[in-house]
Amino acid sequence: MTMADAAPERHYAPDPSLLERWAARFLRKHNARQQLPKRPRQPREIEALRRVRRRAVGWAMLAGILSGGIIGGMEWFMRQGMLDGMQDMTLMEQMPYWIGFFAVAGVVSTVEILFLYWNALRGVASISRIAEAPLHGDSHPGLILRGLARVALEFPSPRHRIYGIDPYAYMAGWKLTLMAVMYRMKVGVSTFVLRVLVRRVLGRVALRGVLPLITGPLYAAWNAIITWRILNKAWEQALGPYAIDAWMDHLEARRQPLGANARHALLHAVGEMLMRNQDAHPNHVYLLSRLMPLAGAAERHLEVDWPRHRLTLARLSAEEQRLVLDTLLLATVVSGKPSGARMNFLMEAHIACAKPYPIQRVRAWRERFLKGQSLVAQAGGRP
Repeated sequence: MTMADAAPERHYAPDPSLLERWAARFLRKHNARQQLPKRPRQPREIEALRRVRRRAVGWAMLAGILSGGIIGGMEWFMRQGMLDGMQDMTLMEQMPYWIGFFAVAGVVSTVEILFLYWNALRGVASISRIAEAPLHGDSHPGLILRGLARVALEFPSPRHRIYGIDPYAYMAGWKLTLMAVMYRMKVGVSTFVLRVLVRRVLGRVALRGVLPLITGPLYAAWNAIITWRILNKAWEQALGPYAIDAWMDHLEARRQPLGANARHALLHAVGEMLMRNQDAHPNHVYLLSRLMPLAGAAERHLEVDWPRHRLTLARLSAEEQRLVLDTLLLATVVSGKPSGARMNFLMEAHIACAKPYPIQRVRAWRERFLKGQSLVAQAGGRP
């Protein structure tokens, strides 16, 4: 394997699409940082991130109100003003109405969708800049860039192996296909389909007279949800590298008590979490890229064998177990709200060590992470 192939961005997304490359150029244009951050975020910077998110959501809602008002008002005008209600018209006589409605709705929705993508890209670029996430350079900056470009475009994670690990090993094929379809519907198709469904439902009830007043808020709420999700994911990905780097410095300083068995158990545990999560989250890929050298996995390829290393985990010293479990806790909080398969796996690892599940620490770590703080305490290195 060449050095280029070993770079983490090559493992995450080796062949970015034309849209991804365009989004990456946009993000780089608005964020010139090249170095990974070495300090936690200040409260004023976290507040700035919140303002970026609020502003992007606000613009998305305004776009929904405008497009909803235009589409709803256009329907009301064509139905009542131009076609006198359409009560006595045959299907063929209604055809010009349908052609006109879908043409106008399609144009308005297309303009709105393009604006939503631009609005999301601008928000993601601002978040990356405030979080000091580097987007220029190969290796780790390249991984961060590709992850942020994909989240801004609402693309799903790549469908290939990460360091030899299949992130979707535990996912049924039909579910993987359905998930891919749903991802593509989130911003584009779903936005247009929503408009058609709302028109059909409200067009059959007494509320059709106030259609412009109803559709605007509905579209605004839909846009707000989508934009909020995009920027939340970008927030996590932009803050992830600092939290992971600070933690890896913590592990490197404790390399001596962390024996070879513990390092390999740790690597396989994180690889198993990647598969349990059923998603190649960029922060997990970043963490794996940092753990590989620590575990001596120079070939950058891992055949995860969690059942065997789960038994190894139970035989480690108390200090080794603590470091492994805390690293899994880190992997849990940097890849989304702790829930589902990741929480279950973290609980499984604690059971293997005969330790209680640290619910309060999970919440505390998640809160600190989202505030751009290190998860290593200043005194004694205890998170």
